Amino acid sequence: MIDRQPQPSTPLARIPFLSAVLHCIAMTVIVYLRFSFGFTYLRPRSVFFVFSWAFVLFFIYSWIEPGVWPEYRGVCLYGMGAVILYLLNFLTAFFLELYEKGEREYYSGTSYPIRLMRLAGSFPSARFEMNWHIWGEPGVVLLAATALRLLFGERHLSTWLFVVAPCFCFKECLNYWFRIRQKKRGAEAIKEAEEQINTPANNSDVEAPKAARKQNVKQQRAGTMSAAEELQERRFAALLETEPPFSLEQAEQNYRRLIKDCHPDPNDDSAENNRQTAELNDAVEFFRARSWE
Repeated sequence: MIDRQPQPSTPLARIPFLSAVLHCIAMTVIVYLRFSFGFTYLRPRSVFFVFSWAFVLFFIYSWIEPGVWPEYRGVCLYGMGAVILYLLNFLTAFFLELYEKGEREYYSGTSYPIRLMRLAGSFPSARFEMNWHIWGEPGVVLLAATALRLLFGERHLSTWLFVVAPCFCFKECLNYWFRIRQKKRGAEAIKEAEEQINTPANNSDVEAPKAARKQNVKQQRAGTMSAAEELQERRFAALLETEPPFSLEQAEQNYRRLIKDCHPDPNDDSAENNRQTAELNDAVEFFRARSWE
């Protein structure tokens, strides 16, 4: 199947410029609020590396230039902390990927309060985690900015945090909106595939696609898929939120990203979570079984 569909699809649709800008702004506080990020989530890496180097130079300048350090001390300490935390998370994710131990390439990290709740034996739902990311964390940033301004008289850092808080909230709202759209499209594709599978007339009338070139053995294998297999492929692709062209690599990446929201181990052992986990397992196994074609 990989030979037939060589180009992997994008895992999650985004508004290219706006999403990147909001992500770069929000990452300066996300590294303080979460840990255990996915390797791909820490992009665009070149932008963050340039920012880190520029801030190191500004830190040195503020330290050695007379009269500058008292004015920008809060910004310098905050920025250097963000740089160090980002690099630590990046190196951790890099080595996990290097040794093929990374399971969440696109994972946005785990919030410390949610981690503490899990350690205490309470497993918050995916909806609670989503609400915390959209409203809770930006609210914490806003409170911190207000406290710095009113209690400590810190102007520069508090101003930056006042800018970050709405950008952070808007970024998470966009992510949630894209996930809703993707799930809706997936549900429609699953429904359409199931209707076609359950309709005998469709199964008998639809012809399997022909191989484009007879001399290509791999293309002939891919062309021998029956109509039912084609529809099943579309259904499983919708479950894994992948779009044409399909690939095993993308299916496994999305599987690892989606399984964390429904697997009984980190979540509650409900019938719905078990059903969703079983469906995702069936979907990824389908793509693994066809990967040789």
